[in-house]
Amino acid sequence: MKILLKILLFVILSLFIAGCLGIGEKTQDASRPINLVKMSGQDMVQRLGAGEIAGFIMWEPYPAIATTKGYGKNLLFSGKIWEGHPCCVVAYDYNWYINTKNADEILRRMALVQLKSVEYINNAKPTNSPEHEALINYTLEFGGMTDRAAANLSLQDVDFVYNTNVPGATTFIKKIQDFGIFDTGKWIQSGYFNASDYANSLITENYVDWAVMNKDANLKSVSLREPVTIRYGYLVNDIHELPFYVAWKKGYYNDVGINITIAEGAPFQNGAFEMQKGFKADTVDVGSLGIPPVIIHRINSNDFTKDDARVGVIAGMNNEGSVIVVANNITSFKDLRGKTVGYPGPGTIQHVLFLMQADKEGLKVSY
Repeated sequence: MKILLKILLFVILSLFIAGCLGIGEKTQDASRPINLVKMSGQDMVQRLGAGEIAGFIMWEPYPAIATTKGYGKNLLFSGKIWEGHPCCVVAYDYNWYINTKNADEILRRMALVQLKSVEYINNAKPTNSPEHEALINYTLEFGGMTDRAAANLSLQDVDFVYNTNVPGATTFIKKIQDFGIFDTGKWIQSGYFNASDYANSLITENYVDWAVMNKDANLKSVSLREPVTIRYGYLVNDIHELPFYVAWKKGYYNDVGINITIAEGAPFQNGAFEMQKGFKADTVDVGSLGIPPVIIHRINSNDFTKDDARVGVIAGMNNEGSVIVVANNITSFKDLRGKTVGYPGPGTIQHVLFLMQADKEGLKVSY
């Protein structure tokens, strides 16, 4: 009997110690930062499915692919972090601009093409639209997908736009300053005194104004007198930039006298790469990418004696459309503490949005 009591006491004591250790581990886990690891969209989907990461934040279609496969679930849409936030834009290279005699005429027509393409997509998004199946086919091609359900899902949280958004860019600049993403020395060299001045110098609204005035015109009727070739850069499988692909495939650019060639190095893995290896390397004339990389790398990567990373924004591409996707056993953002989360890289819009949410919830992030 005594032996049985000793065994019972030993088991109870062992369970108690184990419980204490478990609590200690949970407490320790709660104090750990979320570990952000840079990876491609395909890696995010595969590693989430394999249980190697707790989640990721990414542009569409990767959230739609992961959830359609059952690898995880949508935890937080970017519009819930910041409603109506600007995302991808159409930007031109400053060196190309100053060396092209009719640059303004070209950019006006590119803004008009963007407007026409956005209108087409928004009209085709409803499933009862006669153009819906054609839109899904464009989405499958551009997004590198084979699943029509995922393609359709990837369109739902993306707000395709053509208008510029100076107030939104101004807010982003303030956030980037708060997070210490700007190189302080470079910011001083840039000569900008506040976020509003910088946003207004970065974004030109008159191209979209011209496009709106000519939105009902037949594209061929406003074609350039002499055709031009534009080296275009964009991000890999980014549904946010679907308006570019649709316009290219439907011949809108050709209609206005613009021959699109894909820039060397494109499609780029993320906006930071496009700024550094596209615009800065002088391989991109015009391209689409997130507004944060434009804002950040125009300051951080620029040699102000050369203006070698200077770009300007002529039109919007989309608002919102990114998602924090998590493993099925995760129930809240706080559950990501001490765990690994994928993101497309520093200076991307997804990076900034994730930092905004972590800051809101009082959580730390590590790399």
